[in-house]
Amino acid sequence: MENTERNDIYAGDEAWREWFDACAVSRCASAHAARLGAQICAALYSQLARFGIARSDAGEDDPVSVFDSYFMLKGSRDPGKPLKSYFAHRIKVEGLRLLDFVCGTLFGARSGRVHDIVVDWIASIKGWKPRSLRDSDGRRMVVWESASDEAVAELERGCNADPAALLDVSPLRQKVVAALEKVSRKIKVEKSKVALLCYVTAQDIPITETAVLEELGTGKSRAYALREKVMDLLKKELRNEKEADSPLFGRVLLETVESELPGRLLVKIGGAA
Repeated sequence: MENTERNDIYAGDEAWREWFDACAVSRCASAHAARLGAQICAALYSQLARFGIARSDAGEDDPVSVFDSYFMLKGSRDPGKPLKSYFAHRIKVEGLRLLDFVCGTLFGARSGRVHDIVVDWIASIKGWKPRSLRDSDGRRMVVWESASDEAVAELERGCNADPAALLDVSPLRQKVVAALEKVSRKIKVEKSKVALLCYVTAQDIPITETAVLEELGTGKSRAYALREKVMDLLKKELRNEKEADSPLFGRVLLETVESELPGRLLVKIGGAA
């Protein structure tokens, strides 16, 4: 399999805002379209590699078209409402940063929407039928019902060779942990609760979910106020980190806060991919 590297340059808030307003990347200004396309292609090809699928298997498929089609055609919790419109509404109402949305909800390596996009893409490329299951630890996994035993074995070998897994991200993880600890001390809230607030924000999980409120031990109003304080303080803690604007940092941030959460909770809120 060819080497697939992740693009760690965030396309920028202006580019992503235009993507929300336009119907497709191709309708964005050329400079924005180029940056969006580079980030999207890198993210989708990297996720293909995680599934053990070579870039060459995609043939003439355009990752950007695959990405745009997913958001235009997939519905949300409101029947008939495009997923992109749903996300735009959540970003506006809840005051989410585009950087957090893109690097977490969209391109988070373990639980981001890119996972579902690529599952659909592989189903189209290979003609396989995906089925989502949970293993004995409650982690989500994809089973390809129509794939041969040989194809599954090849996928497993490819996944073990994921180039992204070879990156040394320990320095970034240490910075994330340090930031979480500082926020925890400043607001006198357990680090696990700070991590939970970061996780549900990045993963677009409603903070009003029963399991989330129970873990926080508070009501809805307090939970919203606490999340606003946590995200503001975290932003301030990371403002001097040059890497903080990169998708790789977003990936590490998401994986780190997820690791702070108990498995029983992740099962309830649909995490632990």
